[in-house]
Amino acid sequence: MTDSGQDLRINNGFIRLLAAESARLEASAQVAWSLDAPELSVRERYAPMHRLLAPDDAAFLRNQGAAPALIPKLRREHRGCYFDYVRRLTAEVRSARKMRALAMASQENWSFWILSESALLSEASLLYLRWLGCRHALGIRVSTRDVRECLDLLLVGPRLHLVTT
Repeated sequence: MTDSGQDLRINNGFIRLLAAESARLEASAQVAWSLDAPELSVRERYAPMHRLLAPDDAAFLRNQGAAPALIPKLRREHRGCYFDYVRRLTAEVRSARKMRALAMASQENWSFWILSESALLSEASLLYLRWLGCRHALGIRVSTRDVRECLDLLLVGPRLHLVTT
């Protein structure tokens, strides 16, 4: 495990493993930057993701007497938005990795293994986010906490330093 108390609060074992590995990587490379757009922080841009897979909206519509055909349509629309977020997040994370490689090279602190492990961990996190969307498509309940924890690890985790405010 890592020294961080936050890692002990992570509920999902897979995300906890990713956090431990990223903390181990952090000890080897100290390069940070920000990809924040001036108007929104990274955390604010991706905040809606964890709610998109939650059953709350469908339950609300059901309780309000909405037509049963609306529920699957709402779930599909939410899932489509979720996957759009995942695509944008993937592009941003990959851009951050390229910037990290350039920063390491400019500081003459370049390490193939650190960059490879960082790429593997971030891609595993992105794949896990996609998997959660696929589970939602199969009708399997998705914990919003899993989405939130994975996003927290990916967006503010030590390996990419996507600085959030």
